[in-house]
Amino acid sequence: MAPKFVLVALVSALVLFVGAIPTKVSAVTAVPAPTPTYSAISIVGEIFCKSCKLPGYVDYLDASPVDGVLVRVSCFDKNWIYISKYMNSIPGGFFYLTWDDVANFNPNLCRVYVDWSPLRYCSKPTYRDGPYAGAELLLVGEKNVTGGTEGTYTPGVIYLGPFWWNDVCPNP
Repeated sequence: MAPKFVLVALVSALVLFVGAIPTKVSAVTAVPAPTPTYSAISIVGEIFCKSCKLPGYVDYLDASPVDGVLVRVSCFDKNWIYISKYMNSIPGGFFYLTWDDVANFNPNLCRVYVDWSPLRYCSKPTYRDGPYAGAELLLVGEKNVTGGTEGTYTPGVIYLGPFWWNDVCPNP
């Protein structure tokens, strides 16, 4: 009997000196990463005509770049004021613009739209319609510039297609 009593006494003393065995596990909450602040914002993208074999046709995309497309970037700023900027795509279908009001820029409240295409047979954007129409902006890069960091956003490639009643592409 003495050895059992000694063992119980030693375990009791160990618990008193070390501390009680925890019965609950407390969760640690993660601190969210700070939102990056940029000193400059640029928005870049490309416009392609889907399924038409025009000059500059890209085989793996099954699309051709379109220059002269009127592109609009519209955003709500932090005060819910609607701001729009316009630019035309250049040869190769590229467009580029810088956003001036960096402090109020929120990419989650921005959309990119195609307002006009010089090709009447290829003028319907393939992004979704409705209250959430337009192409969303995604952050694709950051680089150091004079005075801070520039954030580069893009909607990616915006495809234009023919209207459903006129799906004819011109012969090359």
